[in-house]
Amino acid sequence: MLYHGHDYCPKCGSKWITKRLTINTITREFFDRYLGTDNVLISTFKALILQPEIVIDNYIKGQRKRFVNPINWYLISLTLIGLQMFILKNFFPELLNLVDISETNKLELFNYFYDYLGALTSLFLPLYAFTGWLVFLDIRKYNFVEHLILFVYAFGLLNMVTVIFTPLMIVLDISYGATSIPISLISVIQIGWYYKRIFKLSLGQTILKAILSSIIFSTLQIIFIIITAVFVLGGIYLINPEYLKAFKTN
Repeated sequence: MLYHGHDYCPKCGSKWITKRLTINTITREFFDRYLGTDNVLISTFKALILQPEIVIDNYIKGQRKRFVNPINWYLISLTLIGLQMFILKNFFPELLNLVDISETNKLELFNYFYDYLGALTSLFLPLYAFTGWLVFLDIRKYNFVEHLILFVYAFGLLNMVTVIFTPLMIVLDISYGATSIPISLISVIQIGWYYKRIFKLSLGQTILKAILSSIIFSTLQIIFIIITAVFVLGGIYLINPEYLKAFKTN
């Protein structure tokens, strides 16, 4: 081996793995990294709450070994959201208001929506990044892609927080829809906190930037939803117009 006698690469800091790959070694490496001694998942979770600038700035500046990278972070959060939806749909459908839906077509549409909830919400990430880029044109610390990294980390964390509250929803019999307002409020506070920490803003600047972001994003979101709805409904009408009958007025 090139660096014989070394446990870590002197250039990148990665740990040498000399054992042959087996199911046991791969499983042990996964648990050590994400749940065990390396504890990188929990470290990333804590840092994104308390000191988000450390995670995001470090990644953008090229220091990418200490925390989970944004793609893996977001994919883990989507996996947890998928698990959450599976549990709620199959064991607690009343929390998704599915038991009150009698029409087959409408039920299928709602099932489709919940099955792909994580993927659908991911479509808004570029809009958030574009909003952030516009709001901070006066500072220009981050470009569009770097703003996208910020929001991938932010909403990955928000997804995980949503999943963590699932047992509370079940115990208190709180519908999934009823959580949308507090989750939205948390997301606004979270983004404001990220802006303050990363861009070194005062409280007044943070509030102004957060308000401006909300106005710009809401406008872009309405435009995006209208365009998407036109394409989706048009596609449904062309492929299977029977689905639209579920939404006709009685």
